[in-house]
Amino acid sequence: MTDRSKDVSLATVNRSVAVLKNMLTFAVEKEFIEAHPLTRFRMLPEEMKALRVMTLEEERRLVDAIEEPTIAAYVALPGETGLRKQEGLNLRWEHINFGQRIVSVEDTKSGKPRYVPLSDYAIEWLNSLVRVIGCPYVFAQLDTRDRWADPRGPFEAGREKDGLDWVGFHDLRHFRATQWVMRGVDLRTVQELLGHSDITTTMRYTHFAPNHAMRTIAEVQEAEAMDAERVRATSGRKALVDGNSKNMSSSKHLILRKCERGDSNPHGVSH
Repeated sequence: MTDRSKDVSLATVNRSVAVLKNMLTFAVEKEFIEAHPLTRFRMLPEEMKALRVMTLEEERRLVDAIEEPTIAAYVALPGETGLRKQEGLNLRWEHINFGQRIVSVEDTKSGKPRYVPLSDYAIEWLNSLVRVIGCPYVFAQLDTRDRWADPRGPFEAGREKDGLDWVGFHDLRHFRATQWVMRGVDLRTVQELLGHSDITTTMRYTHFAPNHAMRTIAEVQEAEAMDAERVRATSGRKALVDGNSKNMSSSKHLILRKCERGDSNPHGVSH
């Protein structure tokens, strides 16, 4: 394992181990083996790197730099919807509702469908596509009458032309997530739109929210201030009641003392 980590990244090693562990788990469940040899095996510690994300200007430039129109539309759609690479390639026309401006993502990583709104920019690119007769896929090739299997050629040519060599297909998904967060979409909604099974995955985009931490603290402080005001108001009313009770008690004692002395007018009422 140590030798392998010298040739590839720690993340790659961990992904390979995860596949092996799943295979061994399956073997245990089917009783092919009696015990799981990697039950206590710990993944290698991975270095957390800062997430580099395209700006809106860079994303638009990238789309415009791609000369193949179908792939340009293919790149534009994940940039607007956060679709994964394979989700976009498997997209069919029946999954797009232009009336409701929604794309239904059926072939998902989790196996659960999700529904993502379509922007004007996304609809503009979808309307630019030529529908191939006999092919249900959105991103189809005219010569094969089938979906694009590998869009890397036109994509890589476009990104090199625009000087965005570091951008990969998944960066389109990162771009859309950060755009949503920066414009105030809450993280739970972003999680649902991206299809994350765990909110922890979505939390990586938290720091892109403008003044997110300050807004959160301000909301807590405001709520605490309102609670404190209610406590003060309640305490004030209690003090007022207690004070009135004491005054009434003192008055009663004074009246009783006057009556004991035989005062004919203990209340001090003038006739």
